[in-house]
Amino acid sequence: MMPDGAERLWSAARNSARKPAAIRLAPVLACIAFGFALSVYLANGAPLYYFDTASYLGQGHSMLDAIGFHDRAPAAVPAAGPSPDATDASGGPTDETVDTSRSAAYALGLAILDAIAPIDLTVLANLALVWTATVLVTRQLGPPGETTRLAAIGLIAGTLGALPFYVAFLMPDIFTPVLLLMLALLCTYGPGLDRWELGLATALALAAVLAHPSHLLTAALVMPVGFLISPAFRRRRLILPLALICIIVGGGVAERLGFAAAVEQVEGRDAQALPFLTARLIDDGPGYAYLLRKCPDPEIATCALLAPLSRSDNPLRLGAPHILFSTQPDTGSLKLLSTAEQRAIAAEQMAFVQDVIRSAPLAVVAAAVRNTLTQLAYVGVDMTVPPPPRLADLKDAYGDDAASLRDGRLVAADRAWLAVLRPIHEAVYVASALLLAGLLLFPSRLPPGGRTFIVVTFVGLLIHAAVCGGVSVPADRYGARAALTLPILAAIFGTIALWRRQEGSPSPAVVLGAASPDRSASTGRQSA
Repeated sequence: MMPDGAERLWSAARNSARKPAAIRLAPVLACIAFGFALSVYLANGAPLYYFDTASYLGQGHSMLDAIGFHDRAPAAVPAAGPSPDATDASGGPTDETVDTSRSAAYALGLAILDAIAPIDLTVLANLALVWTATVLVTRQLGPPGETTRLAAIGLIAGTLGALPFYVAFLMPDIFTPVLLLMLALLCTYGPGLDRWELGLATALALAAVLAHPSHLLTAALVMPVGFLISPAFRRRRLILPLALICIIVGGGVAERLGFAAAVEQVEGRDAQALPFLTARLIDDGPGYAYLLRKCPDPEIATCALLAPLSRSDNPLRLGAPHILFSTQPDTGSLKLLSTAEQRAIAAEQMAFVQDVIRSAPLAVVAAAVRNTLTQLAYVGVDMTVPPPPRLADLKDAYGDDAASLRDGRLVAADRAWLAVLRPIHEAVYVASALLLAGLLLFPSRLPPGGRTFIVVTFVGLLIHAAVCGGVSVPADRYGARAALTLPILAAIFGTIALWRRQEGSPSPAVVLGAASPDRSASTGRQSA
């Protein structure tokens, strides 16, 4: 047995000798992580797209036309949803209203990339977003000098799930894991972040909120909860959390209102959001029961839906997507009404929701819980890989706006491989969640603030599922984009736990906390 002093010297010498190898290994791991993250794009030979990708491009090109960026003449942009040829009651596309359900910011960004560069660069932008977010996280969680290595390990683990599919996906979904990571980072370490870290994390969270309306509601619900449970904000003034909420949530609200105002003032058309909540309540049952009980009533604009909903026995007619988007006589309802009726139903949405909740509160709560649990279980990547006929349909509907989209090698009639992939991804997510939950029971294996970070992440996943499943419709696309966060964090926290166990140091605030001893002391980070 060596004396304690000699043993400490030997350990320090061993770690010092090991450090150059670790530094050399980090870039190699990063390159491997980038290759794995781009694997789906490379295998396909083209970015993946969704039917709404063409809608975003069409909306973005229209915005560029409005500011005189180029002289394209894009096709009319149908309403957001599974029906690229959505029409009004007269059978033709309506030019009187503009759907504000999509993100104008993401549409504009995607269209700019499409206009000035190959749209494939969006894939690299997606990778850069998730890499930057992961590096910001590992700067706070990992020991000094291990930021890149930990981030690479996290990304490599993420590729065991849906990450490569969403990196290749021309949709704003990649912003979901970015949002969840940044919200957990800001809520856990906000007061101790360097100014540039705080600014970058806030900017990424704001970009995520601007990229998709569901992210706005998710952030608005997660941030107050995260700040309340975080020890970093106890006994501190409320200036920072209030400022972050104002910037991130307030910025998202301002974008929604600003886009609607610009549509009405610049284009002279009505800005109208689709009645997602109305359709959701009808699909869940309480809304349909309310219509059956109250209609006909000239004071309730939503009663206009009852006639088309009752026109056939096709069970699909009561599904939220068909209520909103279908134009078929046996499944459609909203799109079969006149433009004036559609506007009235959209304008009445919040009043209708309040009336339904008052009439059947328990049924609404039960439906919300059911939708949330259903959404948590939907984690397949099927919706990121388009079926073969879709591209031709999109190009027929959108013309030049869809010209940059192309099918790749993965877009084939045989989709059996997706069914094989689903249970693998499910197992990865379950194992990752169990590992993170298990680490909560062993705080000595976690870095300072680790428990809070994991808890806030779990809260974010739950709220995101409630928002997507309860406002829109439970779907694999929504679930997988959030669940891919789990293996990333499981690998990062698992690696740190192994390092701490090997070092045998129960309280390495300097080794595993901040980037330097002085910074760790000044930030006031603490185990939670």
